[in-house]
Amino acid sequence: MSDRLVGVKLLPGERVRGEAPNVRKCTSYKQVQKSITGKLLCTNFRVAFVPVETGVVQVPAGQRHLLGADDVALSSIDRVVAVNSSRNKLLLSTSNLKGQARELLIYCRDFRLLHFQFEHEHRTDELISLIAQCCQPVSPRELFVFEFAVEMSNIIDPRLVNSNPEQEFEATRMFETHLDWEFELARTGALGWRVSLVNERFEVSASLSKVVVVPRKVLDLDIKEAAAYFSEGRVPRWHWHHRGSNLMRMSNFQSNTYPQRDGVSKLEELLYGAHYRLVIADLSDDLPNPVEIQQAYSKLRTLCSCENPSSLKYSDEKWLSTLEGTHWLEYVRLCLKKAGEISSLLSNQRLTVTLQETDDRDLACVISSLVQVLLDPSCRTLLGFQGLLQKEWVEAGHRFSDRFNQLRATEKDESPVFLLFLDCVWQLLDRYRGFFEFTDHYLLALHTSTHTALFGTFLFNCSRERTYIQQSPPIGLNARMAPFTNDRSLLRNAQRVQQVVLKGGFFSRDEGNCPLPSVWDWSLQFPTGHQELFRNALYSGDPQSMTQNGPSQHHSTEKLDILPVRSVYLLSKGVLLAAPQFLPWKNTSVTKKLSKLSQSLESLLELEQPQRICPAPSLDPSGLLLPPIPAASIRFWKSCYLRWLTQVEVENTYGLLSALTAQINCLQQRLQQQTNQQNRVSNGLDHQGNQVPHSDNQQGSTVPPPTYRPDGTTMETSFSTLISRTTR
Repeated sequence: MSDRLVGVKLLPGERVRGEAPNVRKCTSYKQVQKSITGKLLCTNFRVAFVPVETGVVQVPAGQRHLLGADDVALSSIDRVVAVNSSRNKLLLSTSNLKGQARELLIYCRDFRLLHFQFEHEHRTDELISLIAQCCQPVSPRELFVFEFAVEMSNIIDPRLVNSNPEQEFEATRMFETHLDWEFELARTGALGWRVSLVNERFEVSASLSKVVVVPRKVLDLDIKEAAAYFSEGRVPRWHWHHRGSNLMRMSNFQSNTYPQRDGVSKLEELLYGAHYRLVIADLSDDLPNPVEIQQAYSKLRTLCSCENPSSLKYSDEKWLSTLEGTHWLEYVRLCLKKAGEISSLLSNQRLTVTLQETDDRDLACVISSLVQVLLDPSCRTLLGFQGLLQKEWVEAGHRFSDRFNQLRATEKDESPVFLLFLDCVWQLLDRYRGFFEFTDHYLLALHTSTHTALFGTFLFNCSRERTYIQQSPPIGLNARMAPFTNDRSLLRNAQRVQQVVLKGGFFSRDEGNCPLPSVWDWSLQFPTGHQELFRNALYSGDPQSMTQNGPSQHHSTEKLDILPVRSVYLLSKGVLLAAPQFLPWKNTSVTKKLSKLSQSLESLLELEQPQRICPAPSLDPSGLLLPPIPAASIRFWKSCYLRWLTQVEVENTYGLLSALTAQINCLQQRLQQQTNQQNRVSNGLDHQGNQVPHSDNQQGSTVPPPTYRPDGTTMETSFSTLISRTTR
């Protein structure tokens, strides 16, 4: 079906499954309900509303390549409710629609509410049931992204493909190979570490990346043996280096598992990293768990829902108290506080800080990323931040599929941990705008991309799942898809002579599978003009000239590293505690020796409260950024959680805005003419620039100030108010 007949621009592989004419889209604004007539479409990717040409001024929809102003991706739909004369019914994929549905409510994951009204027609009920089925896929292969990837691989689009394969371009580091990790070691100046491919076949841990960074003295065989003592085999591993300090991550110790005497030393070599002093930050002490995060987000979604826009008042004390009761902003504050404490330790000491979590796949991703954003100016650049997300989230095994519940399998694992992290970054961006290369428009694009499900970046739970699902052939494989199967004979027969190298390496014709598109190729979603909004004009940093992590401080090891025994400390509640018993294999004699050392903790490590260690905010982007720890400093991200409010206001006031703009331009021209005339008269010139003879009665006269029409003043005030509200 052609785009002209459908009314929307279909993506490669997108097909229309059903449509209903004579549909009215309703919009409530200031207790006034308006509707636009058109037709409603359901494809294998989205639900789209196509307005009929009625002469009503609409908002330009050329903001994105993928979705229009009246579209919603199927994966972005939270629930579908059918309304008839008797009651509202929540529709599931297996629900039978009984009776004639008069209205359809589509609740979106970005807090939007799409409200449609129907006239009686047999296609209406079919379309409603179709939407309910399509937005709840059973398996990953039912997602549109796989059809899109296959179709895009057959299209040579200059917007997506490099015409010259040898042309170098600046790309995001994906941290899928050992080369990116070796570059990270060299960039940060980390010594005593090596890149290991011990998990290349996912034998050590099914949820870890193929590549891990471990101490140079530790052998691959030792890593395999140590995996038995950690949950899910997520052994201690290096993630970042800063001025002689190292940041590591690991899961909890397995209960009732103790290494043999000869295995203790090898396990401690892996655990302590390159130092003899280890600080373990147990994230379960001070931070909310994923269940609590989901509960807070559910309350926030209920509060910010657009079911009744007129009830939202920024000065309403009840609304603000309800916002506080969601605990979402408090969880944002706790994450920033914990990241500030760990940043202070890394910035002022030479030690190993290891983040420990039950499965090392949720809050560890948040804190590790925030620490690097606070300390590393490279992570505040656009490409550096994308590489950070690849390293600390995608390759580290954050469970995107479970946390976003993309397959609607179960709600017990659903938790927007990644969205909590984006809110934390926005708090820093709002406080230090000149220190970040990207803007809040970029964070909003990331926030939206997590629900679009059109990219492999935020689609899977780990690298192993991402690898195996992409390599498995789709259902109904035909000869056209043969180059993307694992069958070597089919691959040889279907091998094409022409090789196409795509941006970011997200497609390659000579590969045996069909990798999914990467979210970092923003040209798939946004035109060039919109991508310019991602870059901060106030950014003053120069990543090429400034020191990325500060100079590595190589102190003498005689005083700092040669200790009677290795020291273990626990970071909890903002203070350090000597906790040798935290290691399950430590015996009683060692515990007594370390308890004596704990008396001289401050003299040994020269540690104070992390809040007092932090230096004052620096104008140098390479300095430590202080997170907004006080509760009063945490702000509400209105442009994200109330973005639908802006859309409603624009949809209902776009015509008025255009009229006000024209009238104010006319008013400005009149004021400019009167000002020019006043200047000429004061200089003794007439309106044609000729000299005017002076007279006695003119010497004492003054030109009256320009008069303003009352309606002009009202229009100007309304225009300023409207602009401030819609752009906030």
